[in-house]
Amino acid sequence: MAKQKITALSASLLDQPTQISAAPTESHLTTPTKPVVQTVKVPPDVYVRLKTVGAQERRSSQDIILSALLEYLERFQVA
Repeated sequence: MAKQKITALSASLLDQPTQISAAPTESHLTTPTKPVVQTVKVPPDVYVRLKTVGAQERRSSQDIILSALLEYLERFQVA
């Protein structure tokens, strides 16, 4: 699927108030959500180390990175 180029925001989007919830609501906990794609660029030596550990542990790079990220966020108590 081809990506659409974004040229401008409409006024209706800018007028809508945004609500930021401090804690997830019940609906967030029960409704399955689609993961968001996040690209991470790493130096070649880090890539090789990540792939080596992944092969040894039989884990994907995504699984290793997600585990490390969740541990990092937990340490700083970011919800």
